Amino acid sequence: MERTRLLSLVFALLLLAEGAAGQSTSPTDVPTAARINVAKAGAALEAAVSGSEYRLGPGDSLAVGVWAPEPLIHRLGVSVEGNVIIPGVGELHVDGDVLDVARQRIRSALMRHFRNVEITISLVSVRKFQVHVLGQVEHPGTYLGTAVDRISSAIAWAGELAPNASQRRILVSSGDSVRAQVDLFAFLRRGISDSNPYLRDGDVVYVPFIRDRFVVRGAVNEPAGFEYVPGDRFSDAISFAGGFTSEAFSDTLEVVRYLGVERLPVRFYALAGGDLIPARESDRAHLPRIVGRFGSEITRGPAEAGSYPDFELKPDDLIFVRAIPEYRIKRMVEIAGEVQYPGFYVINEGHDRILDVIQRAGGVTPEAFLLEARHVRREAITLEDREFERLKTIPAADMTDDEYEYFKLRSRENPGLMVVDFQKLLEENDETQNLLLRHGDVITIPKRRDFVSVLGMFQAPGNIIYDHSLTPRDYIDRAGGYAEKADKGKTRVIKASTGVWVSFDDAEEIEPGDTIWVPEKGETHFWETFKEVVAVTTQILTMYLIVDRAVNP
Repeated sequence: MERTRLLSLVFALLLLAEGAAGQSTSPTDVPTAARINVAKAGAALEAAVSGSEYRLGPGDSLAVGVWAPEPLIHRLGVSVEGNVIIPGVGELHVDGDVLDVARQRIRSALMRHFRNVEITISLVSVRKFQVHVLGQVEHPGTYLGTAVDRISSAIAWAGELAPNASQRRILVSSGDSVRAQVDLFAFLRRGISDSNPYLRDGDVVYVPFIRDRFVVRGAVNEPAGFEYVPGDRFSDAISFAGGFTSEAFSDTLEVVRYLGVERLPVRFYALAGGDLIPARESDRAHLPRIVGRFGSEITRGPAEAGSYPDFELKPDDLIFVRAIPEYRIKRMVEIAGEVQYPGFYVINEGHDRILDVIQRAGGVTPEAFLLEARHVRREAITLEDREFERLKTIPAADMTDDEYEYFKLRSRENPGLMVVDFQKLLEENDETQNLLLRHGDVITIPKRRDFVSVLGMFQAPGNIIYDHSLTPRDYIDRAGGYAEKADKGKTRVIKASTGVWVSFDDAEEIEPGDTIWVPEKGETHFWETFKEVVAVTTQILTMYLIVDRAVNP
């Protein structure tokens, strides 16, 4: 027990000493760009260092413990030549050795000089080395890295990738040879760690431009263009696009490929049964070129993605995933105002009518004013009236009489308003008013108005409580009669139920919510009128004198 405690204490002191030594290193001799990233390099491990993966190099430090009656502890640093010097044993070259292999070699060398002892070998600090990040990055240059940093870390130190930078053909060179072509996109999208290898001493990470692309459109989770690399297959494309959405019609997937020097587009379908068929009879002859000429062995796609044929892609391929028509479309209408439960209601289009939804909304309240209830069809609002839009750009003075009348009527129109008499529908059960509903319809039932508005040039304009026994003239009298400047001949009644303007003489009955309105007379300029009369009179007298002299010389 005492021996175990001693071992633990000694190793703790050793590790503290190593940490202090590392912290005492001054960064003043490090280039500016690299110094910024010293804290990044090795600052946080993603996991414990793997003895089967980590390769030793100059700058690494090992702690070797020989646990005998008199324990021996040595710190072995890997020299710039890649060697470790073992006291009492000699020099051993370990540069490039995997940590587990180096442990075995050091242990074997020590066991030639010791008997019946326990030997432990630990990596206590990792080296730092230069990494060159070049190409299509925001800040190409040289940075400090460690052997526990990955390619993605080096690119992050150099800032963001340029918009046209490749993520799938990143070249990693050591010396004069390319040791890896990194598909960083596969790591970022699917977490494939082999596509994001660890850095090594002196690595040159080069990010080239994107060379080729393919496109996936339609009912996938991320429709977009993706970088193409040789060997990509149809199943990869669907995976890159995030897989099918729930409404995808994956039984038939359309693919467009450009063939030959002429780059002629050829369309073909990948069927759920596992077949490829041309979209047109004229394309049938091209099908062998699509899958045979390019050496594409057709296999079955992943079961979870659908039972479609899997084949090799080519640059510029376009993949279209169609959606099931009207899949899970929620067809709803809105009912607002004086109903028990206003809100949105799902309808069975082609079956549900106005009364169906009003009943589901709990019926109308006692305060409902059916004369002003409205049924608006939103899809009709979007219908374009090119003639009305044209007239909007023309001054009224330049319009013909017919154009001006049409413009006024269209200006007063309530877009999308459906002709429904809610009073007949709900009080008389008139089925001719019970229209079929469409998605997006809005039914508005306002609150009852028990007054008539008397506005304009009256002595006391305002709202007058409705009384069915009153005539239109009675309401004017209750408003104090006409004002002095009232243009009585232009008195109008605006019907609440239809919004139609009716001349006062034609208004047989006033209903709740109606408005009686009279404008002000146009101003009369006496002096201007007098001058015009004098001018006309003078002209008539002049003509008379001329004629008189001609007849009576």
